Amino acid sequence: MAASAKVTVGSHVWVEDQDEAWIDGEVEEANTEEITVNCSGKTVVAKVNAVYPKDPEFPELGVDDMTKLAYLHEPGVLLNLMCRYNANEIYTYTGNILIAVNPFKRLPHLYGIDTMKQYKGTAFGELSPHPFAVADSAYRKMINEGVSQAILVSGESGAGKTESTKMLMRYLAYMGGRAETEGRSVEQQVLESNPVLEAFGNAKTVRNNNSSRFGKFVEIQFDQRGRISGAAIRTYLLERSRVCQVSDPERNYHCFYMLCAAPEQETERYKLGKPNTFRYLNQSNCCALDGLDDSKEYLATRKAMDVVGIDSEDQDAIFRVVAAILHLGNIEFAKNEESEESEPKDDKSRFHLKVAAELFMCDEKALEDSLCKRVMVTRDESITKSLDPDSAALGRDALAKIVYSKLFDWLVTKINNSIGQDPDSKHIIGVLDIYGFESFKTNSFEQFCINLTNEKLQQHFNQHVFKMEQEEYTKEEIDWSYIEFIDNQDVLDLIEKKPGGIIALLDEACMFPRSTNDTFAQKLYQTFKDHKRFAKPKLAQTDFTICHYAGDVTYQTELFLDKNKDYVVGEHQALLSSSDCSFVSSLFPPLPEESSKTSKFSSIGSQFKQQLQSLLESLSTTEPHYIRCVKPNNLLKPEIFENVNILHQLRCGGVMEAIRISCAGYPTRKPFNEFLTRFKILAPETTNRSYDEVDACKKLLAKADLKGYQIGKTKVFLRAGQMAELDAHRAEVLGLSARIIQRKVLSHQSRRKFLLLQAASTDIQALCRGKVARVLFEKMRREAASLRIQKHARTYIRQKAYKILYSSACSVQTGIRAKAARVEFQLRKKRRAAIIIQSQMRRCLCHWHYVSTKKAAITTQCGWRKKVARRELRNLKMAAKETGALQDAKTKLENHVEELTSNLELEKQMRMEIEEAKSQEIKALKLELRETQETKSAEISRLQSSLQDMQLEIEQLSKGPETSNDTSAENERLKELVSSLQKKIDDSESKYEETGKPSEERIKEEVPVIDQTAIIKLEDENQQLKALVSSLEEKIDALDRKHDETSSSITEQLKENVSSDYEVVSYLAAENQRLKALVDSLEKKIEESDGNNSSDGKTEGKSMLEEEESLTDNGWTDSERINRLAAHNKDLSDLVSSLEEKIDETEKKYEEASRLCEERLKQVVDAETKLIDLKTSKQRLEEKVSDMEAEEQIRRQQVLANSASRKMSPQVSFTGAPVENGQQEPIAPIPTKRFGTESFRRSRVERQPHEFIDVLLKCVSQNIGFSHGKPVAALTIYKCLLHWRIFEAEKTSIFDRIVPVIGSAIENQEDDNNLAYWLTNTSNLLFLLQRSLRHTSTTSSPTKPPQPTSFFGRMTQGFRSSSSPNLSTDVVQQVDARYPALLFKQQLTAYVETMYGIIRENVKREVSSMLSSCIQDLKNSSHNSSVSSSPSKSSGENSPSKSAQENLPIRSSEEDSPAKSSEENSLKKSVEENSPTKSSENNSLKKSDDEELAAGKEGQAAESSEENSWKSIVRLLNHYLITWKKNYVPLFLVQKIFSQTFQCINVQLFNSLVLEQEYCTFNMGKQVKSGLDELESWCSQATEEFIGSSWDELKHTRQAVYLLVTESKSTISYDDLTTNLCPVLSSQQLYIISTLCKNEDHPDQNVTLEVISNLKLLMKDEDEDSRSFLLDDDSSIPFETDEILNCMQEKDFANVKSAFELADNPNFHFLKD
Repeated sequence: MAASAKVTVGSHVWVEDQDEAWIDGEVEEANTEEITVNCSGKTVVAKVNAVYPKDPEFPELGVDDMTKLAYLHEPGVLLNLMCRYNANEIYTYTGNILIAVNPFKRLPHLYGIDTMKQYKGTAFGELSPHPFAVADSAYRKMINEGVSQAILVSGESGAGKTESTKMLMRYLAYMGGRAETEGRSVEQQVLESNPVLEAFGNAKTVRNNNSSRFGKFVEIQFDQRGRISGAAIRTYLLERSRVCQVSDPERNYHCFYMLCAAPEQETERYKLGKPNTFRYLNQSNCCALDGLDDSKEYLATRKAMDVVGIDSEDQDAIFRVVAAILHLGNIEFAKNEESEESEPKDDKSRFHLKVAAELFMCDEKALEDSLCKRVMVTRDESITKSLDPDSAALGRDALAKIVYSKLFDWLVTKINNSIGQDPDSKHIIGVLDIYGFESFKTNSFEQFCINLTNEKLQQHFNQHVFKMEQEEYTKEEIDWSYIEFIDNQDVLDLIEKKPGGIIALLDEACMFPRSTNDTFAQKLYQTFKDHKRFAKPKLAQTDFTICHYAGDVTYQTELFLDKNKDYVVGEHQALLSSSDCSFVSSLFPPLPEESSKTSKFSSIGSQFKQQLQSLLESLSTTEPHYIRCVKPNNLLKPEIFENVNILHQLRCGGVMEAIRISCAGYPTRKPFNEFLTRFKILAPETTNRSYDEVDACKKLLAKADLKGYQIGKTKVFLRAGQMAELDAHRAEVLGLSARIIQRKVLSHQSRRKFLLLQAASTDIQALCRGKVARVLFEKMRREAASLRIQKHARTYIRQKAYKILYSSACSVQTGIRAKAARVEFQLRKKRRAAIIIQSQMRRCLCHWHYVSTKKAAITTQCGWRKKVARRELRNLKMAAKETGALQDAKTKLENHVEELTSNLELEKQMRMEIEEAKSQEIKALKLELRETQETKSAEISRLQSSLQDMQLEIEQLSKGPETSNDTSAENERLKELVSSLQKKIDDSESKYEETGKPSEERIKEEVPVIDQTAIIKLEDENQQLKALVSSLEEKIDALDRKHDETSSSITEQLKENVSSDYEVVSYLAAENQRLKALVDSLEKKIEESDGNNSSDGKTEGKSMLEEEESLTDNGWTDSERINRLAAHNKDLSDLVSSLEEKIDETEKKYEEASRLCEERLKQVVDAETKLIDLKTSKQRLEEKVSDMEAEEQIRRQQVLANSASRKMSPQVSFTGAPVENGQQEPIAPIPTKRFGTESFRRSRVERQPHEFIDVLLKCVSQNIGFSHGKPVAALTIYKCLLHWRIFEAEKTSIFDRIVPVIGSAIENQEDDNNLAYWLTNTSNLLFLLQRSLRHTSTTSSPTKPPQPTSFFGRMTQGFRSSSSPNLSTDVVQQVDARYPALLFKQQLTAYVETMYGIIRENVKREVSSMLSSCIQDLKNSSHNSSVSSSPSKSSGENSPSKSAQENLPIRSSEEDSPAKSSEENSLKKSVEENSPTKSSENNSLKKSDDEELAAGKEGQAAESSEENSWKSIVRLLNHYLITWKKNYVPLFLVQKIFSQTFQCINVQLFNSLVLEQEYCTFNMGKQVKSGLDELESWCSQATEEFIGSSWDELKHTRQAVYLLVTESKSTISYDDLTTNLCPVLSSQQLYIISTLCKNEDHPDQNVTLEVISNLKLLMKDEDEDSRSFLLDDDSSIPFETDEILNCMQEKDFANVKSAFELADNPNFHFLKD
């Protein structure tokens, strides 16, 4: 990569720097050997051959493939990676190699499911670099070519290899994964195994806290259809020596520290302590990691083992083996003083030996012998040899390493068995995750093995890169036979050649007991002293250096021999294979007898080499793909790019080797058009003439006098340095052109300066002449002005004197006339005041007379009303005395109840001794009692109906009765009677319970004897009891008749009083109207008289003075007239006062009547309330009586059954009542508690009408439609549940039968009409439940009082519940909800959310598919228009012409779907009429000429398909809107669905615009804008009632499109862009759009560089979360349960008709109410 280009002054070059690796600068001085470069104020002198040229036209964001760089060298690569890293573009291609720079932060927009969809099926290199592109290329090649693929992920610790591997497996699982119903995918299973493998195979190193110390090759197996059929994890090159030897500050494997931090119970079981107490862990001072909790990691590892399939028993065994390894490391050995044999050093060592034996479940003595002794097997006998302490320690370490290695292999095998492999799979895609090249200050045996692996992989990589170069040259048909291949086979021979390689010499040294590190190092120095890849450091005695492909690495041989030894000791094998633990014994299966008695030496280096060879053989059968992971800094922090560190990793990763291979051939490759665009200035004649691109390139290169280049089929191939020579020639031509331009500009400036001086002198002369003329003119003007001023001054003086004289005369005349007028005015004023005083005096006298008369009338009325009220009070008291008869009836009734209670107690005692015949009589008595109850209930219903009739009559009346006090008193008495009766019954019941128990015990003790006389006596008593019951019933009937008579009398009195009140009120109203009419007539007369007087005053106003003089002369005439007028006025005032008195009296009567009516109305309301309370008490009493009767019957049966079964003779038996299946039902035991009202009511509620639920479900499972816009099914279900009182049931199964009917709607998720129908029904039913159900804390609710039927009762209840919701009181009722009802409500809520989500996803899925096709049509149309357009035309000509397409006939919706409704057709027709773009936009576009139309025929077809795609989206939205209208879906749900659908459209359109440069064009913006206009016109047609604010969801796309279609973008400032044009878009989104929409041919259509730089600065200041420029789709449920209650409109369900199928069913008659 030597730089041999020509360097001139002014050229831009790269200079090597110690701190920054490479820095750029401009050449100030140059000679043949050295140059002086100015690097940002720093002057550097460098050799000519040590600098590299810099591309002055390097793109700001870099290039995605570094083979496109003009100069392919180290500084160019570093600059490209840094530019892309700063723009969050972490992936870059180098040919087919992907370089991934770890950002150390989350970039979620790069790895979503949308990104996978974009890369699916896309050609490699068409989109931005990404691991998904590599995975897709491998998958496509495997499917198309049938060749297995491999993806090699390499890099140093912390570079992100594991994350890249996860991304690859995610994409492969996306392409060929199982369906969700088939369980966990292979990718999930492999990822779930990562925590287990990391715990046992990862450790902290110098550069990474979680470094993989083994290589992992994941084989993903595919079947013939390309689906994943299995997977396997192959592990290679586990670093076993780390178990026993750890360098500071590294750590051992994570599992040791996790186990030490395990819960206390487990650490006590394994006898563990802190990590620093174990030798294998305390060799390093680092025992804990910052930010990592080993105890939590231990629990997470346990959980991961459960997921993988390792049961708890195996987990305990695994950690028992790990603990045993730790205890093995603490065993120290010392010589025995007597026999000089090795033995445990002290008690501590013996303790650890004992614990290790217990954990291995083997004999302690056998374990000690296996560590301290060896058995030498000879031909004749076996000899036991004791080991020295050092040998025993080596054996101990060998045991620990082999046990850990076996354990790790067992874990890998277990994970593979859990994942599952496909033995029939023929194709695989392997993903290799292995450690990268390592070079530290201290490099030991581990680094030696790791670097050997990387050398092998680098050789494989070089061969692949050279092969790709050959394919490129062959494709372009150029000669490449002389290109040499760079190979590292000499390094591999140095390390692994047999015999004579380093590994072979190391194995040979390990086999000799006396070999040391010094002897091994001397052997290496002697053997490889002449090797060019081997060197000996000057000051080191045992170190050696190997020149690897990534650089020189010096290794220290101090621990090479110890780490390479891996003895397979027979005693260890025999000991552990015979362990009592099945897990330990399975790790060491028994070996053949010969091998079990000997100890074989096994070299770790040899094993390492064999595994490496196996890995390369696996890779050789596949086609490789490479991903090189790079760590930008050692601080592991974002936004830090260290050039030196990255350059070192690129060298270690082989990227620089690949560049060297490219430079060995033709590193610079330019397409013909780019080459001509850049270098046509060197030979303008080649492009001016009609040469094709190939000939023009050849002529241009020939003129440049270059040698060694080649012309391919599509590109120009240049050797290294030739691009710099061309750039130097180009710089010379540009410099010469600049000098010519400067000369022309200077001459132009001088000419312009001369012309300016000439024009200035002419202007000065003209100004001077003008100044002289103006002075002369000013003098003449002043003389004329002075003459005119004198003339006007004399005129003004004369006029002023005249005006003064004139005004004085006028003032004198005015004063004289004003005085006379004031005198006359005072006279008139006094006269009018006298008249007013007289009128007020007369008015006061009249008013005093009226007030006194009114007071006297009121006093008289009050006295009379008091007398009437006292009379009514006496009548009421007499009526109250008449109610004493009711009190006597009540007393008699109480006596009868007491007698009945005593008789019942006696009967209970006697009936326990009677026969079976007596039980039949009791049943007959029960039947009679039931009939009596039925008759009584019939009478009660009759009474209730009569009471309802009476209340209806009361409702027709407007005022209350006077006898309401009697009704209230009667109700009070009835209430007291009922309460006393209830108290008596409770007392009798308690007495019965007290007497029943001893009598029962006495009967059990005595032997019953059948006595005929007792039976006859009991029969007589039974007859008497019947008579007593009949008499009691007669009493009740009499009481009911009394109540009916009282009610009828009250009704008649009410009618009479109301009629009288009506007559009084009507009379008062008529009188009031008559008086008002009389007052109005009088007022009219007074007004007429006043009018006449005023008219006379006007006519006589002129002769007022004459009348006054005549009045003084004729005083007697005036006095007569005054007297006559006074008399007339007095008569009128008397009439008015009398009328006012009558009006006041009428108003008082009316007010008194109104007050009386209000009082009576209040009394009636109180009476109604008391009647309701009385009926409630009566109902409770009846329920209590029925409970007592039922309890009595049960007690009787129990007593008879017990007495008959235990003590009666065999001739007498008693059987219970037969049940339905013919068997005998056992008699229930005597209940310890009485059955109250609440228990019986709850039992009635819990007996659900299951026979009717089937009819209901059969009806509502069908689509029974809507009534008045309300769902019939929802209201039918609600009415049935409310009527059956299901909401108050403690237990019921009816809800469980209704829920599946609703759930059947989501079985077919494609039926949009059915989903919309059930969404409406479910949401309305939930709305009704929210309005009706109220929570209660008790388990049972009290009995609700009967619903009042009268007008006053309903009015009273309305006053009590004024805060009830505004719903129809006929339908919605407040009930106390129990748990099943509340659970049913929650299920309805879940179904509403589920149906909403299904409908929303259906709409989004169909819209997304149509939108994808639309975007593809846009892409095709933009490509065709870009091909047909000429780069020299203006922006207006480049914009696509839409006039031809806009005039195309659009088929109406009737042709597309003739079967659709008229509403749908009209709406679609209106949408299609609004579909063309606006006239303003059509006027702004220029028409193309005939040649452009002929060239753009192909583009028109693409645009028409794009327009049809937008119309299909509009038709789809219109179809859904009509479906939802037809099913009356709630408006707020429709608005939410459209809002999220438009949000999805916004996300898909916007992400498509910003992801690819070809979408960010002026033409594309115009086409997208026309589609948005289609949507906007549809939104305006559909109205805001259904759409809501959905149009605002497209604000990102609308603003981005507006920016694209703006022609003069160069005039847009930063503030206008961020505040006015695009306020919603973020700075990074604006930056991406501004950089992608650049147009080189028309700079005025580009955003200015100043705006872009401001956006870039603002983008750097933003936080990480806001740096993502892609939009995310929101798929959550956008409403809560309470919003259904708040957002749905108040609905009146009173007019909703019931289901037609249930209308004629008598069991559902309540639906008609």
